[in-house]
Amino acid sequence: MIIGITGTLGAGKGTVVDLLKKRGFLHYSARKLITEEILERGLEVNRDTLVEIGNELRQKNSPSYIAEKLFAKASKEDSNCVIESLRTLGEIETLKKKGDFFLLAVDASPEIRYKRVRNRKSETDLVSFEKFMEDERREMTSADINKQNLKTCIEMADAKIINDGTFEELERDVEMLLDKLEINKKPIKIKQDYFPERISKRKDYISWDDYFMGIALLSAKRSKDPNTQIGACIVDQDNKIVGIGYNGFPIGCSDEELPWEREGSFLETKYAYVCHAELNAILNSRNANLRKCKIYVPLFPCNECAKAIIQSGIREVIYLSDKYADTESVQASKKMLQQAGVKFVKYIPKLDQIKIDYSAEKV
Repeated sequence: MIIGITGTLGAGKGTVVDLLKKRGFLHYSARKLITEEILERGLEVNRDTLVEIGNELRQKNSPSYIAEKLFAKASKEDSNCVIESLRTLGEIETLKKKGDFFLLAVDASPEIRYKRVRNRKSETDLVSFEKFMEDERREMTSADINKQNLKTCIEMADAKIINDGTFEELERDVEMLLDKLEINKKPIKIKQDYFPERISKRKDYISWDDYFMGIALLSAKRSKDPNTQIGACIVDQDNKIVGIGYNGFPIGCSDEELPWEREGSFLETKYAYVCHAELNAILNSRNANLRKCKIYVPLFPCNECAKAIIQSGIREVIYLSDKYADTESVQASKKMLQQAGVKFVKYIPKLDQIKIDYSAEKV
């Protein structure tokens, strides 16, 4: 039996291959074959050259050239084999005609897959989430039979594994598949008729952006300012929160004695004393490296906060409201952010509200 593996970037195709190898499968890799060709030409091995040279080999020879070379090697072996990873319609159609071939697709959510590829820390995987998704979109569909068309390949699969869970769950799915194909040397007791789907994850969970903006809005509830409550949440490239803050007086300064007034002489207003949420979030990050981080804020930052954002190394501001866009403070803020190359994006929430119900958790 020859099993072909297709699927999305970072879905765990390599882990499935490792599980099959432990069960006696010989491994043949399209990536390895293309990498060898790239090195022979003296080129750098990265995502772009892998795609470019792979497409070139298929266009020069045939849409199924790479897969057929691997299949020919596998067919000579007196053993079960696995071919990783198949990406074009031509490859799939050709191998399905040869018989004794089973196509398995592996997929997972984009956030989980991006975290996995970052953890691999290989040269081809150290990219931003935006670049990661751009690469995937480029490889997901194509009208050219020689080029990557992961969407169609996945749709043509004989079975599909959603690898959003633990390693143990993935191992169980592989065991169940091999048992169905009657090539499992370590059969497990399963009464189901076919490769069943696990209980799927809930679909109504909030997005990362809703989550982080929600944290900023929740932090604002800690502010004692009677007029304006603002929170801020700083997030790194791995979607880890590294700083949270809200507007208020400095530590040790009394919020009972200092003024909260908005009008009057400078020393008699809050403006002489209040630290804004953005500055507090930066200071609360406890010396974390904020370079390339994002900051979520309900209100577009003022010019003073823009200075702190730029100096800290934060590269993106996600804001909910820009109601003070006509003020000189915000105009100066935008001018500095643009000159410093800090991106600012107005966030359009997917939800009108997020409800936190403490009573639901009470015993």
